Amino acid sequence: MRDPDNRARMHRAWLPWAGWLALPLALACWHGGNLAAERIANAASGPLWVSESPLDDTTRLLTVVDQESRRIAIYQINTATGTLTLRSTRDISWDLMVGDFNAQEPRPAALQKMLQLPPAERPR
Repeated sequence: MRDPDNRARMHRAWLPWAGWLALPLALACWHGGNLAAERIANAASGPLWVSESPLDDTTRLLTVVDQESRRIAIYQINTATGTLTLRSTRDISWDLMVGDFNAQEPRPAALQKMLQLPPAERPR
């Protein structure tokens, strides 16, 4: 049998985080539902970058990036019901270290090589 007191403590532990997640949603509503890209100071984990965009008439996408921990979270907001659903989270530290993934020509290394040539020798 589960301990109801432990369960209540676990729910209370999430309350501060729920407040920080509700803040971007509240800002999105306050800005008329069009939150381009905002930085929010978060004393617990540093500055957050938040972007919100519409997917259709009743669904919006909320992206939250913690710049210090290099983590990203994607939420789906159903404006008809007011629900906020976590869709994906990811540590992007390793992603940001990859210099050339799924890139098309000219690739970064080719551009770097081209820029090291004297201007007269660069392809036009």
